Order: sequence, then structure tokens, then C-alpha cells
Amino acid sequence: MQRGKELKIGILVLLGAGILVLGVNYLKGFNPLGRGEEFHAIYDRVDGLAVSNPVIVNGFKVGQVSSIDFDSKGNGSLHVTFLIDQPNLQMTRGTVARIVSNDLFGTKAIDLIAGRGSGIVQSGDTLASEIEMGIAESVKQELIPLRQRTDQLIAGVDEILLNLQSVFQDSATQGLPKAFESIQRTMENLESTSKTLDLTITENRSALKGIVDNMESLTGFVNSQQGALSNALGNFSQISDSLADLQLSTTLKRADASVAELNRLLQGLNAGEGSLGKLLKSDSLHDGLMATNKEMQYLINDLYLNPQRYVRVSVFGGREKRNLSEKELERLQRLINAELDERAGQ
Repeated sequence: MQRGKELKIGILVLLGAGILVLGVNYLKGFNPLGRGEEFHAIYDRVDGLAVSNPVIVNGFKVGQVSSIDFDSKGNGSLHVTFLIDQPNLQMTRGTVARIVSNDLFGTKAIDLIAGRGSGIVQSGDTLASEIEMGIAESVKQELIPLRQRTDQLIAGVDEILLNLQSVFQDSATQGLPKAFESIQRTMENLESTSKTLDLTITENRSALKGIVDNMESLTGFVNSQQGALSNALGNFSQISDSLADLQLSTTLKRADASVAELNRLLQGLNAGEGSLGKLLKSDSLHDGLMATNKEMQYLINDLYLNPQRYVRVSVFGGREKRNLSEKELERLQRLINAELDERAGQ
């Protein structure tokens, strides 16, 4: 009997130890009864991820981490293996295993984010990995702009303090009393000017009243003469209508046409068109007059030298001596020159 009790106690102890071992391993991710699919992911760090941490899809637990070991490549990266015990879950190619915070206490989990590939991930495949930014790192990222603004604010305050210090230094404040005195004198001058203006208005109150009365009288006169002003405006309108009836525009157009015709005539004269234009532009008349004048001089000279050619007066019937005129001498000289030039050319 004693042996039977000891055997029962031993069996119970062994059974309890086996259940304890199975429970601890189950908590670590080992489920001997489960038939989940195994997947892998490689991380540079796991940020507190541990064995038996859950694997979730859209917030629903579909498995758990089974093991975490250093990768066989020896580069310090971590090889995480996790099991998926949902047979109806199919993950497409490109699915990412992201390490996220599962609760406010910092417990980590693997969140499977579906990819956009066309194929289906098979058991034993290695998924792409990501690590969600932690709370501390998020707070740090949020505090960086605040810190930068704080540094800028402190720099601005320092600059203001330096400016105030430079203002209140002895070398810089020497001109402040003079500036205050100048401001005080300006205010006194303004006050004096205001008093003078008030006094001027008081002294000339009657004159100002007279000016206002004259303006009222002028306004009344204008009102009383509205009929006359209307007649004057009507007469002016009639005068303008009369001027419009004179067809000034037609007259001006005709004058413009006459001026244009005169300009065209003058342009034709300048261009040498017509007899008058040729007379103005050509030197033939001038040359002809000069040639006629020269011939007249030759004629007078010949008449003076040889009057017997034109008037024959002989007392004794003798023959008078004949002289050569300038024209004949000039003609004789041209003949001699031409003969000399011809002989020189031969």
C-alpha cells in the first residue's frame, strides 16, 4: 500500500512537472498541439519584442512569436520566427511584418500589413520587416521643432538684451538728455502755436463772420440768378449749335485737301516735274544765258575793234586795216591746240 501511494505521488509530480514545462513553453510560443504556418523576418533590432508576443492582422491576433535568434550571417541582425494558426488567412506578396507597440505599457507585437503583390506567401517564406517608431522616439521627433523654436527664442531674447545693454551704456546714453530736451521744446512750441492760433481766431472772429456772411450773400445771389444763368447756358448751347451747323469739319477737310494739293505741287517742283520744275532744277537756262552774255561781249568787242565790218565809211576809198577780235583769237587758239595735240598723239 505504501508503495502504491508513493507511485501515485511520483506519477502526479511527473505529470505536474510535464504540464508546467508545457505551459512555460506554450507561453514562450511553443504549441505542440498547434499546426500553424511558420514565417520569418529579419530585423536590425526588435525594441523589446519577445517570444510568445502576439502576431496581429488588423488588430486581431492570428499567431505568436515562436523564436528570436541572431541571424546566421553573423552581422548582428535578429532572426524572428512566428507562427500563424489561422488557416483561412492568406497573405499576398509584399506583406510587411512591422514591430509595433501593442498597448500603453510598451508590449510589442508583429503587425502584418498586406502587400499589393499578386502571389500568395507560402509557409517558410521570409517577409519584409519594419519597425514602428516608438513613443519615446515619436515624442523626441515632436520635440525637435519645439527645441529649435526655443533656441531661436532664446537667441532673440539675447539679442534684445544686448541691444538694451548697448542703449543704456554710458557712451550711448549721453545723447538721451538732449533728445528729451528737444522733445520738450517741440511740445512747448506746439503748445505756443496752439495758443497763438486760438488768439488769432478770437481776434478775427468778426472778420471770419463777415467772410461767412459774404459767402451766404454770394450763395443767395447765385440762387436768385438761376434764371439768368439758365438763359446764358441756353444761349451758349445755341451758339454751339450754330457753330455745329457751320459744318466746320467739312471746311477743315477742304482746307486739309488744299494744303495736301499744295504740298504735292511743291514736291513735284522739287522733283523737277513740269516746265517750272525743270526750270528750277535744270542749269540749262543759266548756261544759255551765260553763253549769250559771252557772245554779246564778243560782239561788242568785235564791234569796237572792227567797226568797218558793220559800218563801211571810206573817205579816200582806201582799204582799212582789220584787227582780230577776241572770239577769233580764242577760236584760232583752239585750232592751234587741237593741231598740237593731234601731232603729239602721232
